[in-house]
Amino acid sequence: MKKITPVIILSFLILAQNTFAIEENNTTTKKSFFNFFKKSKTKIENQEDEQNKKQKKTKKQQFRIQEIKLPEVRTGRRPPLNQLSVMTIEDCVEYAMTHNPNLQVSQERINAAKSGIGQQRANYAPKLTGRVNYNHNNNNGTKIVNSQDNSLGFNVGISEMIWDFGRTTAKINMAKYDTQSAQYDYDFDVLGVIYEVKINYYKVLSALANLDIYEQNVRINTLNYERTKAMFDEGLKSKIDVVNAQVNLTDSKIQLVEGQNNLETALIALKNSMYYEEDTDFIVKNTENFSFLKADYRKKVESFTTIKPPEETVKKTPDGLIMLSSGIEHRDIIQNFEFKPLTLTRKEAVDEALSLRPDLKSNEMLVLVQNESLKAIKKQYLPEITGDLTWGYTKSESTYSSPLQLGASVGLGSINPYGIHYQVKEGESYLDIALHNVNISKADIFWEVQTNYVNMRQLERKIPLMNSKVKATLENFELADGRYSVGLNNYVELQDALANYNNSQLNFVEAVFNYNVARETLLKSMGVR
Repeated sequence: MKKITPVIILSFLILAQNTFAIEENNTTTKKSFFNFFKKSKTKIENQEDEQNKKQKKTKKQQFRIQEIKLPEVRTGRRPPLNQLSVMTIEDCVEYAMTHNPNLQVSQERINAAKSGIGQQRANYAPKLTGRVNYNHNNNNGTKIVNSQDNSLGFNVGISEMIWDFGRTTAKINMAKYDTQSAQYDYDFDVLGVIYEVKINYYKVLSALANLDIYEQNVRINTLNYERTKAMFDEGLKSKIDVVNAQVNLTDSKIQLVEGQNNLETALIALKNSMYYEEDTDFIVKNTENFSFLKADYRKKVESFTTIKPPEETVKKTPDGLIMLSSGIEHRDIIQNFEFKPLTLTRKEAVDEALSLRPDLKSNEMLVLVQNESLKAIKKQYLPEITGDLTWGYTKSESTYSSPLQLGASVGLGSINPYGIHYQVKEGESYLDIALHNVNISKADIFWEVQTNYVNMRQLERKIPLMNSKVKATLENFELADGRYSVGLNNYVELQDALANYNNSQLNFVEAVFNYNVARETLLKSMGVR
């Protein structure tokens, strides 16, 4: 029994070894087979070092997923503008690309799909078998000699699949195409992230442009109230005009407060889409087709209780009365506004979409996945060639044996033709479904791009007309302002002219915003980042 004990220990050591290793690259798969007869102290130490490295790697992976850092909730006023950084629309998109956890989830799906390739390649790797057995025979009877026989043995072996006539190859190809499909899904998620950030960025620009209009309106109504009150003191206007001027001034201040709230919520939405983690604020910058204000909004919105136009821009009539339109030419939102249409035909947009859309490419990869799956199913009828190497040791009280066997076999395994037949039918149906999904995706993209193209072009033609309307309503307001100053019209006409001017500006900002949204929607539907 003492002689057998070392053999048992040796058998457990053999079972504990790492029998093979697969190193993946783009072209080859390397295999290292187990050496049953050479085992040195150096090899044991190397295996211990490798196990320690694996433990350290596992610990690192546990801390790889970092918790999202939330910025401090801002309280009080913002820092001065000269202390804030500027983030362009490209900067915001780049920040979102590196901080959005949804993209990290999509990336992990790619990594999981890549692991599937290794799992299928592992079918070509050798498989280790090992067994330890102990037998005790005790014969008792009246006419035979009582006897006892104890035996202890073990055997180990390696079995490797040599060729299965392309079944494993088809499964490897399935995993490769599935990985490419996951990559295209990631690209499609990237398009969604970019689109969301850009739309929220334009909402901030739109809120800032509207805020400038509200601020200018407060200035005008402040002037109007002061002028009407002075004219009332001189007996030139009635008390009702003073009251109306005060009401309109209050309404303009309320609009300004609402505009400031809209700006705050738009900034929060932008930071949310970026998964912004910094404690500092930033300033947005004009884009190519959203350039209403000068100096990229590097201006401070003054308190609505002190908003007044600079003295040097105030215009007066020959009688010394202040003109409400004073300073508008210095603050009008359409000053220096430039518009550059997208130079692209409808056919070019459709063709580019059909060649770039990652979701369409993902569906095309799924067709290849189902095709390879059908191949693997059909090849279940083919045999499998395997090679085997086994060695055993058996020791009883009187004898022992130590055989070594090397052989190869060809076998079909357990085949159920009836079941395989229906598996083929199922695979063919899934392949047809994948093909139909590709056709559906192509048709949806074809019509989606054309719809988005037409919407963009319609808004593109609308912007120059809206620009002309702003200029016309400004001129009408200036005329009404001058007529009111000399008593040729009433207060209602003056306020209607001012309301039309403000509404035309707000509508123009909305039209430019809608155009930029339509343009980004078209680019997203084309698969353009």
